[in-house]
Amino acid sequence: MTLKYLCSLFILLILIQLTGCGKSAKPVAEEMPASAAIKHDAQPDVLPVAVNKSDAQLDAKVFYHAKTSERKIALTFDDGPDNKYTPKVLDILKKNGIKATFFVIGEHAEQNHKMIKRIVEEGHIIGNHSWDHANLSNLPSDQVQAEITKTDDIIRTIVGQSPSLFRAPYGAENEQVRSDAAKTGHQLIGWSVDTLDWNGKNASQIMNTVKKETKPGAIILQHSAGGKGGNLSNTIEALPQIIAYLKHDGYAFVTVPELMHLNQTQ
Repeated sequence: MTLKYLCSLFILLILIQLTGCGKSAKPVAEEMPASAAIKHDAQPDVLPVAVNKSDAQLDAKVFYHAKTSERKIALTFDDGPDNKYTPKVLDILKKNGIKATFFVIGEHAEQNHKMIKRIVEEGHIIGNHSWDHANLSNLPSDQVQAEITKTDDIIRTIVGQSPSLFRAPYGAENEQVRSDAAKTGHQLIGWSVDTLDWNGKNASQIMNTVKKETKPGAIILQHSAGGKGGNLSNTIEALPQIIAYLKHDGYAFVTVPELMHLNQTQ
């Protein structure tokens, strides 16, 4: 074996080590950073499945707030959509980079397809708020379920998916309503801070309520349609102040499903 041959063999071995050809290949998934992996739960960030439909009957409780020390809260807006105040609410949220949760009335959704689409396209969460804002605690079970499923149907027609969050009109719920919500595959959502914007409270009064009652994990109730005499200018005036105050106080804004997930991980 000549010296030239030995030198060539030695160089070849070095090249093999440098290129890694002598090692077994790692699976691609092991080398892919976690941030690059496809999130199979990404779609529910648009319209969440807050509870598994098959497990819905196991949970007929109302979620009022998250039990957490983290300074996170959820803004929620009821009774929309309309073409007057809902766009203004969305504009304010977009300007501030905030995602909220909208509990919509079925008949309003039917009349405002474009606004439902905008809510979803801008990354907010949609919840069911009954078909026509009836007091469900006064209705028989079949009518309660019809109010919920009819609203699900119109939302699914507009955006291709039905929500699994439900808020009872007026917060009027009883054992039957809780059971019907669960049977139709919905998590019943309440609130812990009622701004009473629908009642004509002015911006200063709304702010006082927020300052006094907001705690980590809170769900704040406001409206994106309706109001006293059909006027929600107080909400539009107060909303930027609420956002500025809570941000300054160290709060982060999340959606209701995110708040529910936070509650489950504590």
